[in-house]
This record gives sequence, structure tokens and C-alpha cells, in this order.
Amino acid sequence: MNRFWLGGSACAGKTSVARLLAAEHGLTLYSCDDSFEEHRRRADPVRHPDFHRMMDMPMEKLWARPVEAQAAELLRFYRDELDMVFEDLEGLAGPVLVEGVGLLPERIVEICPDRRRVLLLISTPEFRRQAYLKRGPLVRKLLSQCRDPEKAFIRWMERDDKIAQRLATGARRYGLKVLKINGRQTVEEVARLAARSLALTEPSRP
Repeated sequence: MNRFWLGGSACAGKTSVARLLAAEHGLTLYSCDDSFEEHRRRADPVRHPDFHRMMDMPMEKLWARPVEAQAAELLRFYRDELDMVFEDLEGLAGPVLVEGVGLLPERIVEICPDRRRVLLLISTPEFRRQAYLKRGPLVRKLLSQCRDPEKAFIRWMERDDKIAQRLATGARRYGLKVLKINGRQTVEEVARLAARSLALTEPSRP
């Protein structure tokens, strides 16, 4: 299948970069985030137990457990969702760019033998925190559901640090490329680097 994969940590600019790449290179964009509600509707408690258990979990409970446990739980959630992502992709023709934080290296290499078609964007912890704070209304809405918003935010960020470390480690283990995102690059600059890394063809012209 003609698939390209753009994964990586939260707040690494994946969505913005993916939109630019799709437009410039004539790719169909598949966003895991945009497919979440559909996955939520069809999640099966037997086939997707971790996804099903977590999909409606209250924020207070989500961030209450030890950080290591949260990270492990979220990685299992992503594994379950990837089964549904792979099912979705079977129905898409032509070149497709798949984008999302839950693209676990060990699962992607199962169906993508060409490592050149996989790239992970990993934001630094400092930039990730700055980026989350710029999403003020959404972050405040989520944290308002917690009795101790400040403590919940700390745990949230620590969990995302663990996820980023796991993704980067997995990328190295399977020979996948990683771009470090520290906020100094523009979206356009990252998109150019990503296009080169993914060995995309020249932009389509009308």
C-alpha cells in the first residue's frame, strides 16, 4: 500500500505539518484524532478492551494514577486504536499520509516494510509545555474537571514525557527517523525536512 506515516509526541506540530505535506504532494490525509469519535462508536470491549475502558474515563481518574501506570495504559489504548486505524486504511485508495500520536513504531513496522516512509516528530519537554499553555481554553476546560488542576497538569506533562521517550526509543530500535522539535523551526521548515525524510515526490502541479 502507498502509505506514509507521520507520528510522534504531543505538541510536535504533526497535524500542521501533515496538512502542508498532503496539500503539496497530493496525498489523502488520514488523521487519527479526526477518526477518534468513529473509533469510539465502534470500539468493541472484547477486541479493544483498553481503548473501550479509557475512551470515556473522567479527567480526574485519568491523571490520578502514578505516571508510569498512566503511560503504560495510554500505550495500550493506542495499540487497540491502531487495529481500527489499520481497518480504516484498507478502504482508502491512492497515496495516504497517516498522522497521529498513537502510531507506535513496533506496530507500524509490521505493515510498513519501507522505513523511509515513517517519520516521528518528537517535541522537547520544554517546548511541549509551552505549546500546551498556548492551548489555554482547552487545557483549562480539561483541568477544571480535576480537584487539583495544578497537580493534574504536572502529571499530564510527565505522562506525555514518558510517551515521547517511549516513541523515540521505539523509533531507534526499529531504525525509524526522528525529527526533534524545539520550537525554533517554522511549520514550513519542518514540513520541508519531513518531505525530504519521507522521500516524497515533487509537489503536484495543476
